[in-house]
Amino acid sequence: MNLKHYIFDLDGTLIDTESAILKTWQDTLKEYGHEYTLDEVKVVLGVTTDIGLQRLNANVDKKYTCRWQENYEKYSSKADFFDGAKEMLRYLKYNGCSLGAVSSRSKNEYEKFFGTFNLEEFFTTIVLEDDTKDHKPNPEPLLKYIELTGADKDSCIYIGDMPTDIQCANNAGVISGLVTWNGSGVSCAEATLSFSSPKEVCDLVNTRAYSSVD
Repeated sequence: MNLKHYIFDLDGTLIDTESAILKTWQDTLKEYGHEYTLDEVKVVLGVTTDIGLQRLNANVDKKYTCRWQENYEKYSSKADFFDGAKEMLRYLKYNGCSLGAVSSRSKNEYEKFFGTFNLEEFFTTIVLEDDTKDHKPNPEPLLKYIELTGADKDSCIYIGDMPTDIQCANNAGVISGLVTWNGSGVSCAEATLSFSSPKEVCDLVNTRAYSSVD
């Protein structure tokens, strides 16, 4: 593999937001008369709000997204990088890799809740929900990244924590990587690679370096 573009999902991959997201969904749905356990709302992880609502078969109104964002503020301050994730990004950038993000978050959510993480320090290209018509597991978000950067598919890897991330990568013809360092227990046999720690992603750069010497 001669990887140059390392593209990441955000929630559950780089930043530990799972608990905050699930509690926000639970609280907001309760306002609409829907009672779900935290396990039941896990089907919303890794997808857009519209898809999440479809999976839960929950009827809401047009104010739902605003209410969700208002409720998320109660929990968002507890979100943080997974151990080693920020150091991994710094290492990849230092070694000349191009870094990008493809997320199902809206631009409003990204600006409101991810500003404190200073992700632009690492990412040159970020594709969000508003940037494409179709969303993960459809390949369009990754294809949009490729369009914006002019990247060769063979030089790209997309790293995420959900089967929808892996399917998106595979559908786009990009190498797929599943992270297990978040402790979620999610598995996906379709993933090309899996990573139990951020250091294992850094090891791909070392492998590339050794190959170039050979």
